[in-house]
Amino acid sequence: MRFALGYTLVALLLLSGCSSTKEVAPVEKKHVSTAPHMDYHGENQTGLIVPSYFESNMIDRDHDGIEDSKDRCLETPIGVKVDVEGCALDRDQDGVKDYEDKCPNSMAHARVKADGCSDFVSFSLYYAPRVNEITPKSMLVLEKAVGFLQEHPEYKVRIIGHTDSVGDDDYNMKLSKDRAADVLKIFNRKGISFKRLSSLGKGETAPVESNDTDEGRALNRRIEVELYL
Repeated sequence: MRFALGYTLVALLLLSGCSSTKEVAPVEKKHVSTAPHMDYHGENQTGLIVPSYFESNMIDRDHDGIEDSKDRCLETPIGVKVDVEGCALDRDQDGVKDYEDKCPNSMAHARVKADGCSDFVSFSLYYAPRVNEITPKSMLVLEKAVGFLQEHPEYKVRIIGHTDSVGDDDYNMKLSKDRAADVLKIFNRKGISFKRLSSLGKGETAPVESNDTDEGRALNRRIEVELYL
């Protein structure tokens, strides 16, 4: 009976854990991006974590999703939306990137200041030969101008008619005035007040191309529209 009791005490001592094995500290796991095959790496000198993306040895230093070898704008600020070439967007194509543009919806062909805002816009509407109507493509440009004028009531409109050199000088002068007046009426019918509109004609006196070719005459048959403050 004493032998059995002694054996039991020895067994309890062994089970109670007199082991000399050291406790292993948990290993800190590295943060891994949820994007496939991409990890966060790097730390700048300020101690702020800045992710640099690597995917199959692809490096993207400005973190815009376009690898450096295909990126035409390598110094794009982090967080700025870019196009497929890695360059910041310029929706109104005025030369000022959207993130720096205080007027990102300027009219096409606007002459803009450094902040992307314009005080003068000039564009042309064109006529088909022997047809007293502007082309469908020009009508789309006119519609965009109307939208711009509705959003910017401070702008006024000057409409200037031009013709090619085919026909009599006096006839062309009258034709240019009539066409400019017709375009003025289109703007008014679309909601632009007459107080903001003016028109004049210059006939064939101000060509932009030679009247010796069909292509040149097509460019001279035009209405210039100027939006100004």
